[in-house]
Amino acid sequence: MEEQGRNKIKTLRFSISVDEKLQKVALKSGLTKLDFFITMVDYFYKSKKDPRDLNDEVLKKEINKKTDNIIGFIRTQEEELLRPMKKDGERMIAAQGKIINFFNENIIKHNDVQKAAFQTQLNNIGKMVEFLTKLDAAQSDKNALKKKFSEILEYYIKSREQLNVFNKQTDKDELASHVRQQLKNL
Repeated sequence: MEEQGRNKIKTLRFSISVDEKLQKVALKSGLTKLDFFITMVDYFYKSKKDPRDLNDEVLKKEINKKTDNIIGFIRTQEEELLRPMKKDGERMIAAQGKIINFFNENIIKHNDVQKAAFQTQLNNIGKMVEFLTKLDAAQSDKNALKKKFSEILEYYIKSREQLNVFNKQTDKDELASHVRQQLKNL
């Protein structure tokens, strides 16, 4: 061990082949051999890695442990959240299917029955309108007939009053015959 200045410096001996490797790696990193060595020691100290573990088995174990924790968390979430949501969704879809089937079986049939009943009512109303139109026409014909009959009766009464005791029976018969003919013409 040598001391230089204020810093205590220790020397380390290693083979020329290791020195060549150290030189290559240090140059690749853009550091001097000493700076590279100091950085390397800090790295292993802070990461608590074993420098002999070239395949990073400890790192792999740590990553696997973290991965297992994440997978466990995902499985827990799946059990607690996703599966119940999926079951609820399936139940909701089944309930909606039942509603649609009920609607198709009952409501649509009811609508068809109502439509047929409405059409029947519409036909019956049409027949009633036709009957009322005929009834109204018959009533109009009846009123016209009454008016004409009333005119014939008035004519007969007026003509009969004009006849007196001295008129011939033939005049009376002719008047009666004329009135009967007018009635037949109605």
